[in-house]
Amino acid sequence: MAELIDTVDLTDPTQSGWAVDHRMRRADGEEVHAEVRCWDDARRSAERSGNEVALLAIADRGVSVALELAERVDSPAERGAVLISIWFDPSDGGRLRNRVGYEVSRP
Repeated sequence: MAELIDTVDLTDPTQSGWAVDHRMRRADGEEVHAEVRCWDDARRSAERSGNEVALLAIADRGVSVALELAERVDSPAERGAVLISIWFDPSDGGRLRNRVGYEVSRP
């Protein structure tokens, strides 16, 4: 299982919600970054819809979801730098969304 190495708060004081960057080390020793964002509207949407999965992820600022995804994505050693984006969809009951980007290493 991946382990959390560092978390940096990216939240702008004027932002209606929060944003963090988690740096994780996978079981294979490779590092992966995950940016997690949650707007207040998405949290309220998750509360209204009773979306327990999203509410648990919001409560831990996406750490558990990021750690799980870090192990499932392709290895940075093979694909280059990996960036996982995680957010909560305010128009869909706060549902968790994610996107994975790979930066191909050039020799």
